[in-house]
Amino acid sequence: MSEQGGGLRRVMVETLLVTPSGALSPGPLSASAVAAGAVLGPAAGLLIALGHMVFELPYVAALVKWAERLNSVAERFEKPMSAAVALFVFYFAAGLVAEARHVLGGGPVLSAAAGAVGSPAAALAAGLFLTAFNPYFLVWWATVGLPLVRGAAENGSRGFAAMYASHVWMDYAWLTLLAALGAGLSRLAGLYAALLLGLAAVLALFGLDILGRAFLRRRLLPF
Repeated sequence: MSEQGGGLRRVMVETLLVTPSGALSPGPLSASAVAAGAVLGPAAGLLIALGHMVFELPYVAALVKWAERLNSVAERFEKPMSAAVALFVFYFAAGLVAEARHVLGGGPVLSAAAGAVGSPAAALAAGLFLTAFNPYFLVWWATVGLPLVRGAAENGSRGFAAMYASHVWMDYAWLTLLAALGAGLSRLAGLYAALLLGLAAVLALFGLDILGRAFLRRRLLPF
């Protein structure tokens, strides 16, 4: 095996080991995939993952050259960025509550209210917005994920391609799986309403936790 081939293999293995700490961690993006999946099915996970990748790919590429600068920017604007994410999360949660009330009142599942929460454009926007304005995502790549980026950079463009491909498939697989879970539960009106209310509560907690970490330096959630 050539030296470059060995380097690529090492980068891929390290990426597969490190990625779950970020991709599979609970957060607003995961909860959004379940909720949107109740309306759009598994395709919602693909759309959210696509929106996530639209920002993540150029951001990770930029880290190769400007890691320290980007990390500094993320820390400097942590509070306004956290506030923006929290507002989006609270808005999303309010939409879920409205749809749950609609279903419990005898209205049809997947009403206009659900469409507003889980349209293809909304799913794509959720993936993009909850990524681009999430300082903890930005810092994860600038800290935990940075050795992966640097290792890939040592192997040139092929190294970067191998690293990112080894990472991003987990985002697509995980978010699609969560969306499929939401789609399965949406077939029963009672379970669907309970799912939406539960997700709304989870999202609200995530929003409060984001604000607590940014403004009070306190975590409200144990993970």
